[in-house]
Amino acid sequence: MITSSLPASSRRLDELRAAQLKDETCQKLTDYVLKGWPSQKEVDTLCAPYWQNRYEISVQDGLLMRGCRIIIPKSHQAEVLNQIHESHLGITKCRSRARSSVYWPGISKVIEEKIKSCTACIKESSNRQQPLIPNSFPERHWEVLGLDLFKYKNSWYLLISDYYYRYPEITRLDRLTSAEVINHCKSIFSRHGIPDVIHSDNGSQFDPVKTVEFKDFAKGYGFTHISSSPKFSESNGLIEAAVKTVKARIKKSRDPYLALIAYRATPLENGFSPSELLMGRRINTTLPVAKTQVQPYSVNKKVLEAKEKRRIEGQKTNYDKHHGVRNLYELDPGQNVWITDRRVTGKVLQKTPYPRSCLVQSGKRVYRRNRKHLIPSPDFHPEPEPEDEFYVTGYQHSPADADPGCPPLMSSSQTPKTYSERA
Repeated sequence: MITSSLPASSRRLDELRAAQLKDETCQKLTDYVLKGWPSQKEVDTLCAPYWQNRYEISVQDGLLMRGCRIIIPKSHQAEVLNQIHESHLGITKCRSRARSSVYWPGISKVIEEKIKSCTACIKESSNRQQPLIPNSFPERHWEVLGLDLFKYKNSWYLLISDYYYRYPEITRLDRLTSAEVINHCKSIFSRHGIPDVIHSDNGSQFDPVKTVEFKDFAKGYGFTHISSSPKFSESNGLIEAAVKTVKARIKKSRDPYLALIAYRATPLENGFSPSELLMGRRINTTLPVAKTQVQPYSVNKKVLEAKEKRRIEGQKTNYDKHHGVRNLYELDPGQNVWITDRRVTGKVLQKTPYPRSCLVQSGKRVYRRNRKHLIPSPDFHPEPEPEDEFYVTGYQHSPADADPGCPPLMSSSQTPKTYSERA
């Protein structure tokens, strides 16, 4: 008999039998099973949701069943739903668990709603990666730049790279201030010109909430500054990749300048080196090369753009496939959310001009976050406020590591005493 193999105690089964006898819908279903189902138009409204599965419904040992699953009366559905989700499994696992033992119309949707509103699950969940939004290839040189700061041997450096030829410009910073960064940007712009757009992270040197210096600099020089959402550096992927590559080359080399020369002279995926794209010629390195190979020439723009288009499309395809991406629906102002990296609840204030970015208020604080870090939280329970949002913390530099064979990049006669280090 089917009921003998059910994963439930006799007492529990007796309880469900009694509940079915008291449930109006279950009683009508039992009558239909024993006496035969009427036409669809004549089926009672309470039993209409069961019509499409009528041939699977039976009475076994006094229990109303759909196949091997017990039909749960309305009075016990909330309790059973809690039991299905008692171990806080995901939607797929909970549905699978329900399919093995219990049923009522719409149970699949109810399970999904239950899990999406479960505070414990929300706090421990994370969003899937979203489809990559690649940057389009610029139409001309020095049109779009990316910049970032990185640390090497107790010193901080500014790296600027053009999205067209990806030729890294690097300079050492004496202080981690907006003014210091701006001065070095001006120096580099004096050689290459003023760009149209600059991408950066939301570090304290660029954050308009913490300082207006870089904002005023952008306005005065006439370029657009686009910053990534805090804790979401991948949106500034090209420059982040450039930093990793440059640091790796420098760390492995006894002479960082030779490492930079080699990097700038090495062909990119499109077949041209950064120096070729910038200068229209190959640069001399320690490798022997024929004189004909270092003569100036013009790069075929159509060939370059076609190769870059294929590279960008392939990059997006590979990224989306590797990460199993999923589009996340947009959040509306006033919607309650869980901020995953801060582990606090918040309320969406508004969308920002940047893709997938929102301003979220939690207590007295306002955070800017990418949609990836925001999970809808239907049940809003304010969490204790964390420490202030920060991008910098105090950092005391120690003497440089003894390595006479590796001079510091762009060494300065002044040795900084106290810097700030981005968290």
